[in-house]
Amino acid sequence: MTDTTTAPRDHFPLFLGIACTALAVLTFLLAWQNRSLKAELAAALNAPPPGSLAVGDTLDAIDVVDATGNQSRLAFDGPGETLLLVFSSTCGACRETIPVWNRLLADSGSSPVHVVGIQTDFPRTAAEAATLSIPDLRFPVFGTAEAHAASLAKFPAIPTAALFDGKGAVKAIWVGVPTESQVSELRRAVAS
Repeated sequence: MTDTTTAPRDHFPLFLGIACTALAVLTFLLAWQNRSLKAELAAALNAPPPGSLAVGDTLDAIDVVDATGNQSRLAFDGPGETLLLVFSSTCGACRETIPVWNRLLADSGSSPVHVVGIQTDFPRTAAEAATLSIPDLRFPVFGTAEAHAASLAKFPAIPTAALFDGKGAVKAIWVGVPTESQVSELRRAVAS
């Protein structure tokens, strides 16, 4: 009689196949989760800080002063829409954004939208006016009558462009150096 012993089956290749499949599925799931987390992080970084101006908010009238020292009130309710541009002359992002705003306003011709700027470091003396001037602006620029106006606290980051409807509510807001898509949105808003 012959002793036929069968060799035990080698289960290692089967184990390797299952392990590789499981690792591939886990890699796919981790990549999907990573993509979702990156999208959430990008949204959080672009979200305005709590208490800042948002779509639907209203802004009270701001007491402003012009280059000649005349004080007036800038109100956002009334006939037509208002585009408020908030910037500083010493901000690098603002210096990059102002030419974009100027080109946009030059291209739009006579727009029905009232455009006005508020310079956060508006010169209060003749010496400051010489050092902080920004030439060739295509919109009137004011400073706040008070050095630390409460209404400017709604603008925690500059440059900011905010479009107000005739009732004083914010229709749209753009913060930072505008991207090409934001420039297109601004162009449509100013043209309408």
